[in-house]
Amino acid sequence: MLLKQIIEIMENHYPLSKQEEWDKCGLQIGDKNQEISKIMISLNADNNTLQEAIDHHCQLLITHHPFLLDPIDNIDKDNFMGKFIYKAIENHIAVYSSHTALDNVSMNQWLIEALGVHDIEVGDDSGMTRIATLNQTMNQDQFINHVKETYHIEHLKYAGSAKQVSRIAICGGSGADFMHEFYGKVDAYLTGDSKYRHAKNAFDHDILLVDINHHAENIMVHKLKELLEKEVDCEIIEGSSPDYYHYI
Repeated sequence: MLLKQIIEIMENHYPLSKQEEWDKCGLQIGDKNQEISKIMISLNADNNTLQEAIDHHCQLLITHHPFLLDPIDNIDKDNFMGKFIYKAIENHIAVYSSHTALDNVSMNQWLIEALGVHDIEVGDDSGMTRIATLNQTMNQDQFINHVKETYHIEHLKYAGSAKQVSRIAICGGSGADFMHEFYGKVDAYLTGDSKYRHAKNAFDHDILLVDINHHAENIMVHKLKELLEKEVDCEIIEGSSPDYYHYI
């Protein structure tokens, strides 16, 4: 398939109009007329991920987090951004990212569905968050263990409390600033990258804040692969996408 055909499929599902104003979704590097036979999907766009795509003889790397989110001052092969650009071009690998466009359509749907829920609704005016009811009410410890098992998280942090957890809301990535929209509406709010002030707010407003860390968004690798395999005539593989953090 041609790259432009794959881009059309991606943007039918995740239109660039859905991205946040500050974001840089879309084609990052590449020739839209390039022939693509093998795709790798990864959470992050970095030099290790790009090398993994090269090692697997891919022509297209699709990531969630955009390579071009940070400004480029120059294309210097000695810095990480220049190295990435040179390596992608030299190895004929196109790079495409769908970040908040995908977030606003699928990410939190995928994350909340994985927990076993019903009555899913959009949780806020932006359309990004999701709110739902667990299929089985749990106490706090049961719910935290369920979250860890669902997202394959060995360590997490939480604040506030809930005697029972039934109604929940979620925003993957850095969504702690959405929490105030769910005071009095849910028993627990799940997100990543929370700060100390968010923990205090959870304590003050009697809500359980569970920080599932940013890497929980890795769920998109398998889910996007499943979606694209129905429409794209290419081999698609999953990148390893390890967490940048190490936990002790």
